[in-house]
Amino acid sequence: MVVASEKGWRAMHHTKKSNRSTAEDVGEPRPAQRQDDTVRPARRIPGELGIWVFVFTDLLMFSAYFGAFMYERGNNRQEFSDGRAAMRTDFGLANTFLLLTASVLIALAVPAVRDSVGRAARGYLLGAGACGVLFVVNKGFEWSAEAAAGHTPQSSVFFQMYYVLTGIHLLHVVIAMVVIVLMWRRTRPLDGGPDTQQLRFIENGATFWHLTDALWIVLFTLFYLVR
Repeated sequence: MVVASEKGWRAMHHTKKSNRSTAEDVGEPRPAQRQDDTVRPARRIPGELGIWVFVFTDLLMFSAYFGAFMYERGNNRQEFSDGRAAMRTDFGLANTFLLLTASVLIALAVPAVRDSVGRAARGYLLGAGACGVLFVVNKGFEWSAEAAAGHTPQSSVFFQMYYVLTGIHLLHVVIAMVVIVLMWRRTRPLDGGPDTQQLRFIENGATFWHLTDALWIVLFTLFYLVR
């Protein structure tokens, strides 16, 4: 009897322990390892593939122009040195300031469009467009001053390349200004936020402007700074 009672008590105690363990497993789950459930947007390159193909192609074209400039400079050192000495650095610095300012304004406009702050975006783009207009006007005054001083495309290889390369770049600036106008128009209906196509267009335009700015930095270095 005593042995049987002892066995029964042990069995009952084991059953209660098992039930307690099961209840703990079901009712009080072990704290799981904390995970970050925050959804982060995937990083992507701004703009579309087409604009980057254009940028790459344009850079290849200008790389050939820059290579031709350095080749001619090596063969005509004195002529290029005289041409460099005749350049009006004040015009070049003013144009550099205008393009860099425009790039900063456009860089501010893109996140403003993403955040649906249409009024701020339009203000930034308007300022960038004004800088572009001043660049064109200043370049016209510079060309007039150089021509009045007798520096024409026929006067030397240096000025021939100067007018050709800065002329091609000026065409880029004019096209970029047209793009800025289109960007400004695209930023008007932002009450519900920009759609994907609208945002991509803004990013494409900004990428093209930054390309124009980068090309000018190289041109400014070659024609105004390199001795």
